[in-house]
Amino acid sequence: MIDEILRIKKRCDFGEEMGKSLNLTMGEVECIFTLADHRAISSKQLSSMLEVSPSRGSRIVAKLVDRGYIVTNVDPHDRRTVMLSLTEEGRRCHQELEQEKIICEQRLTSRLDAQQLRIVKDGLDILLKVM
Repeated sequence: MIDEILRIKKRCDFGEEMGKSLNLTMGEVECIFTLADHRAISSKQLSSMLEVSPSRGSRIVAKLVDRGYIVTNVDPHDRRTVMLSLTEEGRRCHQELEQEKIICEQRLTSRLDAQQLRIVKDGLDILLKVM
């Protein structure tokens, strides 16, 4: 099974394609997707959700702040905490990334019939549950 996963990973250029048109790294793409699901979260929460170190998370955030995709605000309840959220430009970027994701998924699934697609999705769900 590991061999199959490695072969799939080798053939899949999704990580390299996502965000390429916007000149974003995969970490930056993941950050934008994560922030899109939340109104505002702390930098510590974001790093945890991205499964990166706080210093790596800070570097990702800094690049996205510089590009105008993320805004930082001090938490009024705890001035030591920095809260992060997407700007309007960040939301537009997220929408473009969602379109890229849809196109990529359509390309991947175009050769599967409905039953095969269901089997693949079920198998991936099972695999994710045990990992």
